[in-house]
Amino acid sequence: MLLEGLKLMGVGMATVMLFLLLMIACIGLVARLTRKQAQLEEEAELAGKRSSVKQSPPQPKGAAVPVEVFVAAIAVYEEERKRVAVTT
Repeated sequence: MLLEGLKLMGVGMATVMLFLLLMIACIGLVARLTRKQAQLEEEAELAGKRSSVKQSPPQPKGAAVPVEVFVAAIAVYEEERKRVAVTT
């Protein structure tokens, strides 16, 4: 009984080891097959970074709402808050 368990364990571990070795081989093969594409992508990325460094950063756009509108809204809020505080 113990011997059969050890045999089963050995076969199971060997199967897992072979599967993992096969996976490593497949990953290496895919890496070799896609090496040129990866180099092209890296070169394109570096070229993009270089061109973005040469360009000036985009200028921030004006505020969507003028500052005066915010000031007026804050003033109205403060007045309402004062009125509520006085009545209570």
